[in-house]
Formats: sequence, C-alpha cells, structure tokens
Amino acid sequence: MVVQIATNWKLLQFADMPCNNLAQRLKKARMLTGMSQVELANKIGISRSVLNEVEAGYRDKILRPTLLKLLTVLDKDILCDDYYLFVLEQEKKLKPLVEKYGLRKLARMIGVDPSSLDHWKRGDYQISRKCFEILWKLE
Repeated sequence: MVVQIATNWKLLQFADMPCNNLAQRLKKARMLTGMSQVELANKIGISRSVLNEVEAGYRDKILRPTLLKLLTVLDKDILCDDYYLFVLEQEKKLKPLVEKYGLRKLARMIGVDPSSLDHWKRGDYQISRKCFEILWKLE
C-alpha cells in the first residue's frame, strides 16, 4: 500500500512535465524512477555524458540497443513515442508492408535503396524517423 501511494505521488508530481520530444520523455521517465543521470547510466551501462546529451536535447535519436537498455529500467509508455515503438518491432512491422508492396516498390515509395529497406527488415539497422513517418501513413 505504501509503495502504491509513493508511485501515485510520483506520477502526480511529474504529471504536468511535457513529453513532446525524446529529451523530455527520457527526463520524465528517469525522474519517475528517482534515479540521477549517473545512477541510470551506471545501471544500464552507458556513459552519463550520452544520457545528459539526450536529456539536454543535443541528441535527438537513440539507437535500438540503447533503447532496450533504457527500457529495462524506465517506463516504456513514457519513453517511447510511435517511432520508438516501431523501432522495437521494426522487423515484424516491415514484413507485411514488404509483402504488400514488394521490396523495390516500397523502397521507391519511401525514397531509399532497396538494400536499406532489406537491412531494416532484417533488423541490421534502425529505420530513420523520416522514413518511418512515410511508412506510418501506409500502415
């Protein structure tokens, strides 16, 4: 009961924090855990400077391996926008689109080389936000 009250208090305390971009979502998710940047960085094995750069808005993208590390500690519903939710399952999400349109046609539709799309479909590389936004309209 005490843990639930503390959790509810934290949610209320940070409820009005904006979540318009990655920096704001990361900071809010971290603050809800009560961890400092140093504690979070140490816990997930990334440098504090990288974490600070993301929270300060100097980096507007994190890669999937870092996202997966962050999600071992932070709330997915706060940290992830539609783009990062897509990135977490990009292989699964891209497969039906490639089946529907074909690799070459879909690549043309989003303005990339078919080999790039193939790498994203296999999970070798992370899809760009720009291409995701085009694909999002097709889903």
